[in-house]
Amino acid sequence: MTASSSEVVRSEVEARILVVDDEPEVASLVAEALREADPSWQVDAETDPIAALDRLTEGTFDCLVTDLVMPSLGGIDLAQKARAIHEHLALVAITGRASLESSIKAMRAGFSDFVQKPFDLETLHRTVSRCLHQVRQQAEVSKQIEQLTLGNATLEAAQAQLREKLDIASHDLVLSSKRMIRQIEDVAQVAAVARSIVGVVEVEDLLGLCAEIIGSRVACLSSTVGLHETQQNAGALMVRAHPAEDESPTLSWLPAPMPSGVLCRAAMTGKCVHIENIATSRLVHAQERQFWRDGRLLVVPIPCGKTTVAVAVVHRALDDNDFGMRDVKHVTALTPIMGPAIRTARLYYRQRCQVCSCLEAVAEAAENRDGYRKGHSGRVLAYAMLIAKTMELPPVQVGALQIAARLHDIGWVAIPEAAVNHPGALTRDQWAIVRRHADAGASFLEPLEFLGEVSQIIRGHHESYDGTGYPDRKAGEEIPPLARVIGVADALDAMTSPRPHRQALSLDEALEQIGRLSGEQFDPRAAEAILNVPADSLAEIQASGR
Repeated sequence: MTASSSEVVRSEVEARILVVDDEPEVASLVAEALREADPSWQVDAETDPIAALDRLTEGTFDCLVTDLVMPSLGGIDLAQKARAIHEHLALVAITGRASLESSIKAMRAGFSDFVQKPFDLETLHRTVSRCLHQVRQQAEVSKQIEQLTLGNATLEAAQAQLREKLDIASHDLVLSSKRMIRQIEDVAQVAAVARSIVGVVEVEDLLGLCAEIIGSRVACLSSTVGLHETQQNAGALMVRAHPAEDESPTLSWLPAPMPSGVLCRAAMTGKCVHIENIATSRLVHAQERQFWRDGRLLVVPIPCGKTTVAVAVVHRALDDNDFGMRDVKHVTALTPIMGPAIRTARLYYRQRCQVCSCLEAVAEAAENRDGYRKGHSGRVLAYAMLIAKTMELPPVQVGALQIAARLHDIGWVAIPEAAVNHPGALTRDQWAIVRRHADAGASFLEPLEFLGEVSQIIRGHHESYDGTGYPDRKAGEEIPPLARVIGVADALDAMTSPRPHRQALSLDEALEQIGRLSGEQFDPRAAEAILNVPADSLAEIQASGR
């Protein structure tokens, strides 16, 4: 083995090289030759492949130069084990008789090149340098690939995070859009509610409309809206709607002020009250159980400013779903609109009550002009209520009937004193004057628009079913129904009350007269109703207020 040139060439890279050959002279010669060829290389030599493998395990080497044929461990096996330790280890084979088969086998084991004996220093140096360069290039490529892989993984992770953020943002945007749509729908619904209740001044109609609106927004058996009287701290008028049934809202007046119970609790606290089971709840008042015997209740206060003016009550069956926050939200969203409207209607209602009280005082003063007619309007009212109950008139009609009965003779205020207190039977001219009281009473109330129906009832309460009455000689269904009721009640009290020119009839005689004139002077249904009232109830009324 000779060097073709004595010039020492330094390699581009520093390296640590292990030379393995079972012949000590060859191992030393190759190691020394490589050191002389490139002083930057650190070259070690081993004659025992097993010891060489240990050194590879203990230290880091860049290149293994090994003989292929050795007794204890062949060069190919050594190379494979070495590669398992150092992945990027450069492999150079020293062989004295290379064959195609051994070359292929060595290449498969990972050898990059061969040095065939005898070899010169320059060839050995070039071969090792080339192998080191190739392996380091491969290592660099692997490192770049690893970096690219890592970078790609980082990019993919960043892309995944971005996609996740975009998904979250998209989801949030969808939710925000849905929330906005719901809010717009809620505002639209509230606006629709405001439009529907604006201008409704009749408190009964307004409460019924509010109950129907609430029942249309919350699934329930019934929805009720009741007034709350702040001074009495008690419930009063209530109107109930049945969303599942095709019928008008039901008007109810509480028999007595109810200063406790779930309605008052909601009104006093200004907070919603939830009753899971009416039957077992201690909060439900006895009067409230008359309206809601079993099931669930959701009671929501309806405020106007800091004052509760009404309460909404939503009723469900026990086997229905319990009330949730969405149900509460549906109702409470409406209360800011309903509260001021109910307060205005209640003020209007109270003003009308004050007007009616004044009118009742006028009617009573007119009635007291004639000593024989004392307590007449009160008894007519009592009789009319019994007839209404027997005929099962709806609450709205009963309310108008009550006012009309109290005021039915208010027209007597326009009748001259001579006709009112005439000591004997009235003359034809006096009868003509007295008969004007029905028309005068209607004209007296005509300017009051809210008493328009009452005005027509008063005008028609002396009409006869057969058309022979006064002032308009109307007949049958032309006469307002409530006027026909008052006509029977008025006639019964007139017949059983004494007059200057005659004695009072007995109750039986008066009832016989009504039965005989049914279908002529009196409406058949109203006449039949009064005839079906227990005699003791009629007798109690007959004796009152005289």
